Amino acid sequence: MSNNDKIKNPKIMKRSIFTVVFAVVLIGVIIAVNIFSTTLARKAPTTIDVTTDESNSLTTQNIDFIKGIDVPVEIVVCATREGYTGSEMTNYAYSVYYVQENATPDNYFNQTITLIESYTKYNDKITVKYVDPQQPEFKELESGYEVDIAYGDILVRCTRPDEKGNESTFESVITFEDIYELYDPSTGTGAMYGASTYTITASNIESEVSSAIFTVAASGQKRVALLSTHSTKDAEAAFTSALESYNFVVESLDSVVTAEALEKVDTVLLVSPVSDLSEKELEVLENFLMDEKRGKNFMVFGSCSSPATPNLNEFLEEWGIKVQDGMAYDTNPGYRLSDGQSMMLFNKKDDLTQSVNASELSYYCGDNVAISQAYTENGRRTSHILMSTSAYAVKAPKGVSGYTASSNDVMGEMPVIMVTEDTTMNANYDEISSHVAYFAGVDFINEAWEQFGDNGNMEFAIAVANIINGRAAASMYFLPKITGIHTMSTPLSDGQYTAIYIISIFVLPALLLIGGVVVWIRRRNR
Repeated sequence: MSNNDKIKNPKIMKRSIFTVVFAVVLIGVIIAVNIFSTTLARKAPTTIDVTTDESNSLTTQNIDFIKGIDVPVEIVVCATREGYTGSEMTNYAYSVYYVQENATPDNYFNQTITLIESYTKYNDKITVKYVDPQQPEFKELESGYEVDIAYGDILVRCTRPDEKGNESTFESVITFEDIYELYDPSTGTGAMYGASTYTITASNIESEVSSAIFTVAASGQKRVALLSTHSTKDAEAAFTSALESYNFVVESLDSVVTAEALEKVDTVLLVSPVSDLSEKELEVLENFLMDEKRGKNFMVFGSCSSPATPNLNEFLEEWGIKVQDGMAYDTNPGYRLSDGQSMMLFNKKDDLTQSVNASELSYYCGDNVAISQAYTENGRRTSHILMSTSAYAVKAPKGVSGYTASSNDVMGEMPVIMVTEDTTMNANYDEISSHVAYFAGVDFINEAWEQFGDNGNMEFAIAVANIINGRAAASMYFLPKITGIHTMSTPLSDGQYTAIYIISIFVLPALLLIGGVVVWIRRRNR
């Protein structure tokens, strides 16, 4: 061996060692990147939504809400994942709801699952579980609910401390009718189940799931005192039942209104008055609303059949709501229903009602007391008209089912739902408000309106209750989703994730290592 060879060999050895070390470090970096990428793929929304209206993505406002949930929430889908996104759900929808929906990757049922699973990407406290209705687990699930749970229903539940500090499970059920808006091609109207074959025109899955999450996880309980001695018996039943589903506690106040009785109350409710409130009771109510902390509310549902309530009317006028002796009557037959008194109402889309302003739902009510706006602003108080009649309404005698306007009648829009807020600043210079809300007709919360598939009466009334109670649920309404038919990908199954994980983490690095060793050995032996 020459002296030159002795000089070269250490250099070759040093270079070879450097190559091996570099290869090992490179492989380590690749493995770390793969682990990070796989974790990110499971935790972050990595599916690209290229629909023009982002119909397969959650809205920014909703994402902010989801990130703020700090208690465990479980979303339970009463179906297998393959069943809900496949022919099983399309067959069920057709046989039960007469709905035609093709079993394609871009249909509404796939969109529902895509959006539900997106919730888990933004908050690891939210989990999704699928329960096969054919398995015993579904029977156990079903036995825990007073209402029947059907195939495809979505349950949202959360175990957290109740108002007394005890661990309790709060649950909400979302049904097929809650999620999907249906259309009858033969009539060009919303669906009346069983009368025809329908198509799905939009999905409310985002609003429904987030509202349910808010109900079970994010909302503190609010207490409502029903003035039962002054209210028509059972007139409030449907409304108070709906309030309770939104985590309100409703209690009857069977005595006169006193400060002690309202001590722990957030909202006082008066429905279709059967008697006037005394001046002393109204003084208590005024003090209740003007509490230095504010946050107190008074909701009234009027009725044309109620006796005169001069004390109450004077109180309401001080809050910008003037109750008149008469009823609101729409002279345009196109805006009246067949009973002659019930009429179509129109959402004025006030800033207060942003949560339901985008809704295309219809609103109806009969026997509306004639009211007007006494002022728009008065000191700290601002009155808002939330809903009104058409421009063809006049004040008519109470109880008429047919009325012909005279030349003396003033025709125009008339308020039917008003809210006045009294706002001040607290020590931190935050605005705090109390509210008086007036619905001109108790018929607005009649559960009979729910038979109309596109009716939003109860939803609007609940929205008002949430709004005046300062609840974020007022913003839990999002535009209905239309199916997006141009997605870059569909969510991967667990099997696909596992295969990609094994190949990325183990197979590719191992092949790279073997290839590097082979190249090194061949070069060394040359």
